[in-house]
Order: sequence, then C-alpha cells, then structure tokens
Amino acid sequence: MKMPPRRRPGIVVPTASMGDIAFLLTVFFMVCSNFAKEAGIKWTEPRAPQLRVIKQSNISVSIDAEGQIYLQGQPIPDADSVESGVAALLQRRGDSDERLVMFKCDQAVDKEVFEPVIAAIARAGGVMVAVGEEHKAP
Repeated sequence: MKMPPRRRPGIVVPTASMGDIAFLLTVFFMVCSNFAKEAGIKWTEPRAPQLRVIKQSNISVSIDAEGQIYLQGQPIPDADSVESGVAALLQRRGDSDERLVMFKCDQAVDKEVFEPVIAAIARAGGVMVAVGEEHKAP
C-alpha cells in the first residue's frame, strides 16, 4: 500500500508585531536622546582654559551675535520677557531643587544687552549656569 506524501505546513513569520517593535524602539531612543533646543541659533562659543562639567539644564536662555534673546530656542523681545518666561518654566517644575538655567551669550554682545538678561534670570528665581572666558586687558 502506497502512502500519500505528507504535506508540510509552510513556515509563517509573524510580521504584525514588527511595526510595534519599531515604534517602541523609536520611542525609546527619543526618550533617551538629548534634543538640541537651539539648533537654529548661531553663536560663537567662548574659550576657557578650565571647564567644569555641569548637570543638564532644562531651561535655556541664549543671546546671539546680533543681540537677539532666545528662551528655549524661541526669540523673545526683551529681558522682562525672559523674567516672566523663566518664572513660568520654573513654576511648572514645582518645588524641585533643579532650578538651573543655562545662559549662553555670544562673545561679541555688549554688557548693556546681557546684564539685564542675567538680572531677569535671577529675579525669576533661576540659578544661572554660564560659560565664559576670562577678560584679558589689551
């Protein structure tokens, strides 16, 4: 008696969950990465002989070479807007000890432009972290 050949079932690779895995990996890497808040702002970074590593700050205030002030990468008109904006961002964080505000300023900006911004950050309750270089007499 001749037996009919057995049919082997085809191997099926489940592809429905691959989309879910790709999505979860994308979300994981977005959460773990550090996005540039000021990608479009052009400024010249000061040089300093001794730099210290600081903790990451979630609030950023910048001034470019033309004197334009930016809060979290968005242009704002003046130092008073810096004070209200930083105060609002700090209030959202609650009673956290993390009150660091990263302040970046182009080296060509006059002190009449950046001193009111520094004072506004202080009035808002932020602890300013700045990068700068020692002034050398000509």
